[in-house]
Amino acid sequence: MKYKILGIIICMVLILPMFSFTTVAAQGPKLEIKIVGGLPINPFIRYVGGVIGNVGDAPAYNISCKMTIKGGFGGTISETQYGYTNEILPNNGYAIAILDTVGFGPVLITMTASATNAENVTGTAKGFQIGGFTWVPFSWIRILT
Repeated sequence: MKYKILGIIICMVLILPMFSFTTVAAQGPKLEIKIVGGLPINPFIRYVGGVIGNVGDAPAYNISCKMTIKGGFGGTISETQYGYTNEILPNNGYAIAILDTVGFGPVLITMTASATNAENVTGTAKGFQIGGFTWVPFSWIRILT
């Protein structure tokens, strides 16, 4: 009888993990960055922007961000824009932009964001500056997805 009970207990210990359920803990806020360049139509031709999205399931608080565009032939392009918002709700975003950047050559656009209750995030995009138009390939398509 002892062996039967011991055998049943061993089988239960081995079989129970197969029937256990995994649960996902609350994710909290999670920030995501998308960067867009200009469109060759007004009013977006002189626009370089970034969107900080909260793809988590809780609000993000006290979000500060910084966007820079640097490059051009001879390093002639260097612009910076700062932003701040108190809160980004889940599935919402906050946008900042750099307007009227002028120059010629390849550029690197960098955006960083930090919140008091979420991890810091950084996004980068490579583009090409042609006068006042900043071309970032497929950036407007990526922001819609």
